[in-house]
Order: sequence, then structure tokens, then C-alpha cells
Amino acid sequence: MKKLFFCSMLAVGAMLMSSCLGDGGSNEYTYTYYGVADYSLTTGKTVLHFSDADYPLYSSTLALQLNEGECYYVTATIKSDDNPDVATTGYYNAIPTAFDIINKGQVIPIKSDTAVAKQNEMATTNVELVNYVKGYLFVNSYHEAVGGSQKNEFEFSYDSELPTITSGGNDVYQLYLRVRKVQDGTSVTSNLIIPNAYNVKRFFDNISNVEKAKGKDKYYFRINYIKSFDKDSVPTWTSSEVQYNTIPKES
Repeated sequence: MKKLFFCSMLAVGAMLMSSCLGDGGSNEYTYTYYGVADYSLTTGKTVLHFSDADYPLYSSTLALQLNEGECYYVTATIKSDDNPDVATTGYYNAIPTAFDIINKGQVIPIKSDTAVAKQNEMATTNVELVNYVKGYLFVNSYHEAVGGSQKNEFEFSYDSELPTITSGGNDVYQLYLRVRKVQDGTSVTSNLIIPNAYNVKRFFDNISNVEKAKGKDKYYFRINYIKSFDKDSVPTWTSSEVQYNTIPKES
């Protein structure tokens, strides 16, 4: 069982506040951040939020290319010399080396029929939960033999009645990932890891409220996905590890 990873810069903040002993050098940290772009009224700048509990990233060159409300991954370097007082600036100055927009998958509060394959549905070999910020769950899904430039549709669905299974003595809520090819690619195929962002705030808020009413301080969930199809195209499902989030305390 894993706690959902919240991309955090707390360790980086500690590093930035420390100094290189003896050589007067500068500390730096390079990482790939998954986050949501937003115009900050506090700073007057377009920033990338990668954590709900930390300061965002800012780059003057990157800010010109970010669109408010869109999701991105950004590989960037943070240097201590460029961030003497993050608490005052309200953001981390970053040096981006790569970035791209991340597609937003659909989220539907009606559980799809898991016994029947959709047209051109694709199998998923693995899922990796990367980050949760500003209501978006960032998920990497793994797929085999994907055609070049192939276009796909990604969807989460869930039962709005919020049924659970029991695992490890906990009530575990269910998300269902479905991936469908909507446009053919080239004949040259490859195995791909495809990132998507899903607005699951409503789902998380609902299950958080249910568990809080039970006196719990965490809620548990997992992602179900199709790993294969039989000769009659009947899907075989599997599940991610159970994940949990801590329910925020009222201030």
C-alpha cells in the first residue's frame, strides 16, 4: 500500500538553505515536475504549481509559453544562488531544459461496462501515479505496439454511488481507466509511456467526505485497467496497488 506521491520541494528547500561546506559553491537540483499552470495574483506571474503544499516554479522564458489551467511536465534545475529567499518571492526560480503539455483525460461519474470492450480499445501493461495537484491526478500509462502519431482517448470512470472493496482492513474506492485508439498511426510501432492528467477533484472530495464522516483520517483508492483481451475481445482487468491520501484537517 502506497501513499499517493505529492511532488514536494521540501527536501530541495532544505538543500537550498544549506551551503556547500568549505568550497563556497552553489547547490542545485534537477527534476521533472508535473503540474498545473496558473497566473498568481500574489506574484503577478504565470507559474507552475507542482504541489498544493509548496511554492510554485517560475521561469521568465517558460512563463511566456504556459497557458493558465493547462497541465505540463517541466524538467528544470533549481539553483540556491537563484533562490536566496523563496518565502519572499513566493516561487522557485527555475532553469527549464524541457517541457511539454500533458493531455487531459476524461473523468466520468458513471462506471462503464467492464465486461465489454469498447471499439478499438487498448490494453495497458502498467500504470504509475505521479502527482496530485490542483485537483489533477497525473498518471503515466504503459502501452505496447503503439503506432507512430497514433491518437488515443483516455478515460477514468467511477460509480457515483462510491462502492468499495475491502483490502487490508480498509475501504478502497475504485477508478476505471480505459484507453481507446481514435486514429491510426504509422506501421512503425513502439512501446510507450503516455502521461495524462485527470481532474478527479470531485471524486476525491466525495470519498474524503465519506471517510471523514466515519472518523477516518485517510481515504484509499486504486486504479483498475485492462491488461489483455481474449480471442473474443473480452477484457481481463487488473489493478494498481492501493493508494491513500491523508484527509486535510480543518483549519
